[in-house]
Amino acid sequence: MGGPPPPPPPPGMRGPPLPPGASVGGWKKTYLPADTPTATIGLPFIRPKKKLKALHWEKVDSPQVTVWAAHAPTPEAKEEKYTELAKKGVLDEVERLFRAKETKVLGTGTSKKKEKKQIIPGSLMHKFQISMAKFSELSPDEVVRKIIHCDPEIVNNNVVMEFLQKDELCSVPENIAKAMAPYCKDWTGPDAANSPRDQDPSELTREDQIYLQTAVELNHYWRGRMRALQLTRTFESDYDDLSTKLQEIVRVCESLRDSVSLMNVLGLILDIGNFMNAANKQAVGFKLSSLSRLAMVKDDKNESTFADLVERIVRNQYPEWEGFVEEIGGVVAVQKVNVDQLRTEAQTYISTIKNVQASLDSGNLSDPKKFHPQDRVNQVVQRSMKDARRKGEQMQLYLDEMSKTYDDIMVFYGENSSDDNARRDFFSKLAAFITEWKNSKEKNISWEESRRRMDASLARKRNNAAAINGRTENADAQSPTSSGAMDTLLEKLRAAAPQARDQRDRRRRARLKERHQVRVASGQKMPDLSNGPGEKAAEGEAEDAPNGYLLSPRNQTDETTSPAKETQVSEGEDIADRAASMLQGLRNDKDGATDRARRRETAEEARRNRRLRRRTPATDGSKDGDNAGGPASPTKAPDSAGIEGGFDGRVISPVSPTMPDDSPRSSETPSIVVSGIKDAEPSP
Repeated sequence: MGGPPPPPPPPGMRGPPLPPGASVGGWKKTYLPADTPTATIGLPFIRPKKKLKALHWEKVDSPQVTVWAAHAPTPEAKEEKYTELAKKGVLDEVERLFRAKETKVLGTGTSKKKEKKQIIPGSLMHKFQISMAKFSELSPDEVVRKIIHCDPEIVNNNVVMEFLQKDELCSVPENIAKAMAPYCKDWTGPDAANSPRDQDPSELTREDQIYLQTAVELNHYWRGRMRALQLTRTFESDYDDLSTKLQEIVRVCESLRDSVSLMNVLGLILDIGNFMNAANKQAVGFKLSSLSRLAMVKDDKNESTFADLVERIVRNQYPEWEGFVEEIGGVVAVQKVNVDQLRTEAQTYISTIKNVQASLDSGNLSDPKKFHPQDRVNQVVQRSMKDARRKGEQMQLYLDEMSKTYDDIMVFYGENSSDDNARRDFFSKLAAFITEWKNSKEKNISWEESRRRMDASLARKRNNAAAINGRTENADAQSPTSSGAMDTLLEKLRAAAPQARDQRDRRRRARLKERHQVRVASGQKMPDLSNGPGEKAAEGEAEDAPNGYLLSPRNQTDETTSPAKETQVSEGEDIADRAASMLQGLRNDKDGATDRARRRETAEEARRNRRLRRRTPATDGSKDGDNAGGPASPTKAPDSAGIEGGFDGRVISPVSPTMPDDSPRSSETPSIVVSGIKDAEPSP
């Protein structure tokens, strides 16, 4: 026994069994996988008084090798654990916090409904409830009566009619038929109305009762009955829809056959394409699928396509061919019509009318004795069958014409009429070509309009540049401002100018005379300067005076009133003169240089005369009084040049600077006035 310990076992193998009573380290025996018993899950001994919310566990499949292996108490330990939790109030708190809401049962209708027997599947019952929702307030017998009597509320209701024609009602499964056999009544037997039922149908649910009295008991003619009723309500609308489509197909096919413009356009495309292709790609014709490739061929600048080129050529060179777009425009409306499907619908319409008529003649609708005693289907259907048969015959004619025309037009354009894809896409190919043609036309017109505007803009710029160059060369002859509104304004200003200088000169002479601006000797009487004869007298006195210039001086009253009057007259007249001068200058702008030169000469001459007067001493009288009794010695007046220089009646006091300060002065200082006898400026 004192030998070395045995080697450890290989991985995956259990070690040798332990001797009895030996312990295994510090682990409890319950954690050992081999010795852990499988825990049994049972309900705790203490249960909540009311239903609580559930915890949805994600259970562990093998708890023996997990931490949950230790949590597998015996029933006694579990009871003890729950008792301890109850004493501590934990369970009461859980029950109070996580109490589930109770579902209250209102009334006793649910219990009674559960007592009803259901035979049909739940899905069929759900369809019954949806389809018959409008009649949910009626009893099952009243609903059945409306169905049997062909009530307009049933026949004209699309939802109800579609449901009553479903296979679930037209074909009763065998198991349902056997389950409902005790409740059924055979209406084909003798004296079926008085024969009792084996069991009461009121034991069944509402939907089961309706299903029993319609689809099950009338199953021997239910399919034909519903088909006939459906025909009476839809044959007119279906006829209008189908016949319109058939006739439209025929009309479009005829337009494709008769459109000469379309054939010319296709020929032009073929000719240009052969011109572009090599010798081995020459063709005598192409299929309509090739039209979709025209927009894929781009020019060298990747701006235009072959379709754009063809449209531009047709519009500019062959405008009479453009009408093909309107001639075959119907293909756009019928491009989504599947001709084969339309043919099938028309054939179904015709066959339905024939089948209903056959059912009425010799089928399951031919013997009213086998119908429900209150069924009125025969009377309702027979009223509409005459018109239905006539429309069916007409529909057959439309269908035959459409089929023949469509096959012929496909062959005419080189398509295979037996190819399903070609038959389905025939109109759509042409519609796509029409749409692409319109797009190319809009694109070309927009491009041409842009090009036209650009050319016009360039031409306008060239013309403006030429006009600017011309005005630069002729700047001396024509001013840029002599045009437009400024030209008109200047013309009005020129027209408002005085017509002659005489008016201005007359006003100036009258103003000088009114101011008495003439030479008056000391002690002489002031002449009368009024208009008319007085003016002439004043002129005579002036001539009799020595040297023709000596006149009597003005009195004191005139001297005191003259300044105010002179100020009022001079201000108004000077402003008027300046305005007239400006207007006259505008009017005579062509002679502006001459006027400016003349004004400069006049101003220089006036300055010379003023300097001359300043140098000339004044000799008004002597200090000894030798000449007191005689006339005063006159001062020589300036020459005519000085007068013409434009002194405008300025008053000059001739006080000599050499006169002594203590020399006696006369009571009235004589004035020397230069009168504007001559015109300041010659009139033009």
